[in-house]
Amino acid sequence: MWEKRFYLLHVYRAQLDFPELKRKVKDLAKRFEPNVILVEDKASGTQLIQELKHDGMFNIKPATPLPGADKIMRLHTHTTAFENGRVLFPKDAPWLADYLKELAAFPGGKHDDQVDSTTQALEYLTARKISIYDLL
Repeated sequence: MWEKRFYLLHVYRAQLDFPELKRKVKDLAKRFEPNVILVEDKASGTQLIQELKHDGMFNIKPATPLPGADKIMRLHTHTTAFENGRVLFPKDAPWLADYLKELAAFPGGKHDDQVDSTTQALEYLTARKISIYDLL
C-alpha cells in the first residue's frame, strides 16, 4: 500500500508584530506561490485571516486543532509518519537543527510553535488529497 510522504521544504521563524507578520505572510506567499496558506484560527491568527482575505488572498485557510485533543495528542496522532520516514526534510537546511531540537524537546521544551504548525499541516494534508506544493 502506498503511503503519503510529507516534505517540509522551508521554515521561517520570527517573533513579529502584527503589521510585520501580515507583510511577511504576503512576502512568503509571493515567493512560494502556494495554493493554500494555513493560519491558526485563534488570537492574532483570526485577525490575520480576516485581513488577508479582505486584501484578496483567498487561499488562506483557517487551521483549527483536532477537537478535544491537546498538543501532545495532536503530535502523537502523526508519530508514525515520523517513525516510518514519511516526514522528510532537506538535510542541509540551516533551520533543520533548531526545528528537530524543538520537536525532540516537546512537550518539555521552551517553544512549541513549530510543533503546532507541523501538526496542523500534517492534519490538513492527511485529510485531503493534495500535493506537497499546496501549502506554505
